[in-house]
Formats: sequence, C-alpha cells, structure tokens
Amino acid sequence: MATNNNYKGNNNTGKKAPTPRISAKIDNLVDNNTNLRAFASITVGGAIAVHGLRVMDSKKGLFVSMPSYSYEDHNGETKYADYAHPISKEARDAINTKVLDAYEQALEESETENEGEGYGESEDYDSEPDEAPSFRPRM
Repeated sequence: MATNNNYKGNNNTGKKAPTPRISAKIDNLVDNNTNLRAFASITVGGAIAVHGLRVMDSKKGLFVSMPSYSYEDHNGETKYADYAHPISKEARDAINTKVLDAYEQALEESETENEGEGYGESEDYDSEPDEAPSFRPRM
C-alpha cells in the first residue's frame, strides 16, 4: 500500500504551529430561560467552516462550546463528543476570543435595533392615527 507523504506537519520539532486566522459570526441570538445564549460559526484559515458552536453561560461566565453529538456507551450512560475541536490551547483561546467578541458585538447591535421599538413609552406616541392610509389595488 502506497503512503502519502505530502503532509508537512510539526514532526515533533518542538516548534509550535502558528494559529491560523480565525473569523467568527453569530448566527442566532437565543433569548430563553436556559444557559444557551447564541449559535455561532467560525472559518479557519479561510478554508474550513465549522457551524453549530454555542455560546453558553455558566457560573464561571460565558464560554464557547464546540458542536457535539450524544451517544450511549456500553453501560447505557449518555456521553458527548465533539464533531470538531481545537487541538492546542492557543487555538482554543483564539476561537473563544473571536466568538465571544462577535457575541458582544451582536448583543450591542441587537440592543441598538431594539431601542426604537418602545411604542407606548413616549408621550409623542398617538394610539389613534389621524386618518386611515389609502390603498390602491394592484393592476
């Protein structure tokens, strides 16, 4: 069987591999009574996309959970395993930083969008319109 020697990995030279460029995007903010705050996606090095990351809230603060699946082991206990995960502390820290920064930005944008939706809170708001709008039928 032929082997493929095209991989030019670390080869245990003692040098740390550089952390690739990571960008993050918040796909959905979650507003419910659980510790789930948002769903996110990342791209790694402009070449790989990972979807289904979760921003979670715990007693220790916010953290990023990688996409995972559950299964039952041979004892019938439910276990969880990640579909994808960082393999170094530096990569994990970079992912956490990027996703949490994107989350904070999405929260700020959401709050800015919601500021104009406070009908009834202003004295200038008139519950009765002066006249009904006119509608023309389409032809």
